[in-house]
Amino acid sequence: MVFFPVVNEACRVYAEGIAVKAADLDIAGVMGMGFPPYRFHGDSVGSKYIYERLNEWSNLYGDFFKPCDYVAQRALGAPLSSPLNQAKSRL
Repeated sequence: MVFFPVVNEACRVYAEGIAVKAADLDIAGVMGMGFPPYRFHGDSVGSKYIYERLNEWSNLYGDFFKPCDYVAQRALGAPLSSPLNQAKSRL
């Protein structure tokens, strides 16, 4: 419940073009927040699962947990780390 909002915000940053590729966000998490690189990768859990949990928590606890559009698009079947143009072509 603590980490999925971080993933959601990272996806928002990626979709806005602030990060050039998903790997940049991994580096930011490790170097900027000190997150251990071997502990978690969003694609290991799956975009659909992350979207479902965020959506459920958003309904229960408010908009802080509301999944961004990028996560919602990826929940249709693309991994979080896939290139930006891949999600748009799948819709």
